Amino acid sequence: MFADNWKISLRQIKRLFVMDIFGISSLILPGIFSTLTGADGILCLTLGMAGGMVLLWLIGANLKHIKTDYYSYIKDTVGQLLGDVFMVFYFLYFVTLCGYVLNQVTMLVLTWLLPEGSWMGVCILLLLLAVYASMRGIEGRARVYEIIFWFLGIPLLIMLFLAMQEVDTACWTPIVSSGGAQFLEGTIAVLIFLLPLTALLFLKPFCQKPQQLASCGRWAMFLVIVLNALIYLILVGVFGQNTMGILKRPIITLMGMVNLPGGFFTRQDVLMTAVWFFALFALMNTGIFQGTLILKDLCQQCRGSWALWATAVLAFIIAKGFFEYNFLTEVFEIYQSHVALPGMFLILLILLSLHWAKERKPKKEGITDV
Repeated sequence: MFADNWKISLRQIKRLFVMDIFGISSLILPGIFSTLTGADGILCLTLGMAGGMVLLWLIGANLKHIKTDYYSYIKDTVGQLLGDVFMVFYFLYFVTLCGYVLNQVTMLVLTWLLPEGSWMGVCILLLLLAVYASMRGIEGRARVYEIIFWFLGIPLLIMLFLAMQEVDTACWTPIVSSGGAQFLEGTIAVLIFLLPLTALLFLKPFCQKPQQLASCGRWAMFLVIVLNALIYLILVGVFGQNTMGILKRPIITLMGMVNLPGGFFTRQDVLMTAVWFFALFALMNTGIFQGTLILKDLCQQCRGSWALWATAVLAFIIAKGFFEYNFLTEVFEIYQSHVALPGMFLILLILLSLHWAKERKPKKEGITDV
């Protein structure tokens, strides 16, 4: 499933990560910013991008020392036991993210496309599609999403351009009126949505030019931050901060309000929902792919597609939990901010520090012997 010799190009990696990060962040961040910081959400995006640059520096610094794959690098650096602990941490992150996004994309379909549909039926169908996409390997994902990137990206930019006509710039003020705690919460929220970039660590065996993986992440992050900033300015200018706090998905609501020239298409919100449907599906598929890859590394004795199905079943159970118990969403938010976010930085810092220490140790011993 993942052992094909086909190598993904840097261009395809950039587009994959843009879709992974853009969909979920553009749906949820506007609501967070409207509650915490108002128009100052742009500053949170800027600070979050600075934190993302630090994360990508740590990723790039570790990628330079990976000879074969990330799991082997971890084991060589910290040993088998701690290496397995780190991999379990990554597995839990990607599978819980997959379950969360699976519930989000299911609710998106039920709200905007199939209001009379069944949550169970839509969820299982989407999960089976994600399993099938993972069975096709990273080659299929890269080629399909490369087409979708342009097919959906161009209409989105056109709609945003048309929406600019309704913007009231007076809603962008006051500026820098939020407290430090609100700025910090908003910045942490941005960083959390950038954590899928850690999947870059596992792509070295699949990449044509692995030495440039970190630069792909920087390109994707910059584009996503710019798009989110543009969307947020438009949303604040059209709805105002108070109205945005009421709307469940303000960006999709905005798409339904944009008047196309000639008025020939009155339900463009349904069409534009496809942008977020495919973007969320891409992130869900990434969670399935990464979770399966990690599980296969942890259980190298086992063969077949059992790891894929085990990851999918676990993701379904998590998604069903989010759907039935609202408090789990709050638990997930606490996990993301207090466990996943610091854990990602800490693991990379530990690995890099220990690797540097091991490289310097023989030199010091050589000097002592002389």
